[in-house]
Amino acid sequence: MKKFWLNIIVIFSIAIASSACSRKTEIVKPQKLQSKSPKYLIKKLNANEQDFEYLFAKFTARTNINSKKFNFKGSIRIKSDSIIWLSFTKLGGVELVRIVLTQDSIKFINKWDKEYYTGKLSDLKDFGGINVEFKVLEDMLTGKPFDFDPEGKYKSSNDYYFYLLSSKAKSKVRKATQIMGEDSLLTFEMQDKKYDKAISKVPEDQLILKNYYLFPESFLLAKQSVSLIAQQQAIDIAYDNYEIIDDFYPFAFNQIIRIASKDKSSRLDIKYTSIKLNEQLEFPFKISKKYVPYKKE
Repeated sequence: MKKFWLNIIVIFSIAIASSACSRKTEIVKPQKLQSKSPKYLIKKLNANEQDFEYLFAKFTARTNINSKKFNFKGSIRIKSDSIIWLSFTKLGGVELVRIVLTQDSIKFINKWDKEYYTGKLSDLKDFGGINVEFKVLEDMLTGKPFDFDPEGKYKSSNDYYFYLLSSKAKSKVRKATQIMGEDSLLTFEMQDKKYDKAISKVPEDQLILKNYYLFPESFLLAKQSVSLIAQQQAIDIAYDNYEIIDDFYPFAFNQIIRIASKDKSSRLDIKYTSIKLNEQLEFPFKISKKYVPYKKE
């Protein structure tokens, strides 16, 4: 079975140009956004965060994992802070994989290879190489700022298109990992000695770089990324086409996830087609007697 949980590092770039037409075409540079304090941006970000009890969603997706492409459909069922249920199907409607996650467990059935797996949530590390908490997974799936600590230390900046909240990190750490400014990528093309020296005396919590990009008018998430320096991993998710569900919940119907690590890269394009909130859900899961235990590679 192909691994479906991956390490996290991401790329997202947005280029916007405006042009004004006269007898001679010229590029019109937009006006830079007015600066806002970290406290102000955190307040705005928190104000947009709404809670739900149940969420049901359908989507179509395209993946590109190490240059291998695959299209599929899927559905998500969530009971907040309790259970996440995922189903992935071929475009023809044949279910391939069903996954159920709780606060401390994971189980799945792979109908294609007639395999099943049951274990601890921490076993995700064996599939993707990284420990992921249930809350982080739920926030990722529902477009909330993941791994965001409102009481954490952040600095704010802005350009012509977005406000940015970024976690504070020592400049030598950013330099060693070739993160040149807030908007660039973790490339992992560092010299080992320089890298080891940079992180040797840095507390672990400072080896996690977090960036939250906000649209200037709504202060909704435009993109968020978390880079795990020591593990040389990161995730970046971009959001677009927001709609307000049931008059209270902002949800981005288009999402792009770019993933990479030292030896992996992937991209997932998701388009949600249906969202329903707070309708009680069931989370069916049954292992056929014909299935065999999944063996980790």
